[in-house]
Amino acid sequence: MFHCMTSESELLMKRIFLLFVLLILVCVPACADQILQQDPTGTIILREDGNIDFLPADDSSAALTPQSVQTAVPPSAVLQPPEDTLQYGDSGEHVLAAQEQLTALGYYHGKCSGRFLEGTQYAARRFQKFNGLRETGKIDSTTWAQLFSDSAIARDGSAPYATASPVPTPTPTPPPFAFKRVLKYGESGDDVSALQTRLAELGFYDAKVSGGYYKVTRAAVRDFQAHNGLFSDGIAGKETQEMLFSADALPVSAVPRPSPTPIPPKYTLMVDTANQITRAYTLDENGEYTVLVREMICSTGTEKNPTPLGTTIMPKRRARWGYFPAWGSHAQYLTRIDSLNAFHSVLYSEPDETTLSTKSFDMLGRPASHGCVRLLVSDAKWIYENCPEGTIITVYEGPYDPEYTMTLKPTLNYSTLRENPLPKPTPTPTYSKENWPVQYRTLSRGKSGDDVFMLQMRLAELGYYHGSITGGYYGGTIKAVEAFQRDHGLSVDGAAGKATQALLFSDELTPSASPAPTAHPTAMPTATLFMTPTPEPAKTPDPALFKPISDSVG
Repeated sequence: MFHCMTSESELLMKRIFLLFVLLILVCVPACADQILQQDPTGTIILREDGNIDFLPADDSSAALTPQSVQTAVPPSAVLQPPEDTLQYGDSGEHVLAAQEQLTALGYYHGKCSGRFLEGTQYAARRFQKFNGLRETGKIDSTTWAQLFSDSAIARDGSAPYATASPVPTPTPTPPPFAFKRVLKYGESGDDVSALQTRLAELGFYDAKVSGGYYKVTRAAVRDFQAHNGLFSDGIAGKETQEMLFSADALPVSAVPRPSPTPIPPKYTLMVDTANQITRAYTLDENGEYTVLVREMICSTGTEKNPTPLGTTIMPKRRARWGYFPAWGSHAQYLTRIDSLNAFHSVLYSEPDETTLSTKSFDMLGRPASHGCVRLLVSDAKWIYENCPEGTIITVYEGPYDPEYTMTLKPTLNYSTLRENPLPKPTPTPTYSKENWPVQYRTLSRGKSGDDVFMLQMRLAELGYYHGSITGGYYGGTIKAVEAFQRDHGLSVDGAAGKATQALLFSDELTPSASPAPTAHPTAMPTATLFMTPTPEPAKTPDPALFKPISDSVG
């Protein structure tokens, strides 16, 4: 009985004590910012929001004192900003860091528990008010940055930390690096995560490390490139990645590296519409594009829809697969020539290599497009991967030489739906009267052999043929035979039958000069390093002409 009365008495005393404390809160609101009261069993903490924390005596050391405000060390030096806004109901190390900092600044007087509840919300709102921020009670990126900055205003109006000489932050040591692939918009994977992490270490990336290469990552790469003296295109190629993961990479806090002298494009592309050949040249020792690198058979625009002649600078836009809705066809490796036309592969009915239009393959070497330049898949891919934005493109009409064009045309492998390798060149026959044919087969378009070679040499010797001597019977040879037949009263059909060849190889005819066999294209226009395209009126792009559907750039 006595024991029960004692317990009831103690309980009554505690209730009276708590009522007394609440009375103080109501009567003296101006003093409610921070009231600490000691009791033999522990510490009672009255917070600004009116809530009460009770710390047991063995944890009373956790109660804050005004002196602790002046000696706190901000955790921002070791903790990255949170990815999302901190708000009521959140928990974790970022909430804990915010509570500790708000405590150090005199706004929060509760226990630093790592849980974002009413007390933390109230403290955040008071901090925002004193620091000229929008009062939301949430800790967004702006509030976080101010909270851990040297300019943060404490509850008593003072600066929270003594001014000291800043300690330089060392550039993080880059991890081991081995280049694997070009990273650009739309890519994903562990290598993208590593790229984002490294950009974050250097201060260029402040979003979530997601492993996806999209707008924020592209912008961060552009900023890093510009800051480190690289070409700023937002594409992490080999040069960009090697710099990023090297010890020479400059962080955002460092003085930017001057941009290097612009480097001319490695290649220039020259499209010969007369012969349906696209050629790539690179620079010689004099800085002129005269070194032939690659020859590619193509189909340019028809007479009704010609590929525009002139010089242009390759724009940025390109796509791995593209769709032409006006004609219901698809193509691989699209690289823009101008706002209306592009280099691309032969056509497909779907974005699938098994749906190849064999007609578009067979038409290579003849005009067939609506203005674009169609190519073999391997050639379209080469341009897509090797000719970046800024590459000089010249479209012109060269001397007519279809025989040479046909030396570049492969046959189709119907199993793989890709081109077969071109046959290896055969030894050039010796041209002499002793080697003239004595038995004649009718020679016409598409025929080839030593007898065609001798025919071309003889026609050239007599001044009728001016093209490449290849041993293939095509348009140039047909025109020369027609002219010969016309001059000598023969039936004009462009085919070299027995009568035509018998007269051609007879001693009655006197050559105008001794021809030299040619197996090379006629001279191309020279594109110098400093050639400037002639400005043309800007064309309005028609979005219906080209719709990238895969791996679009630009």
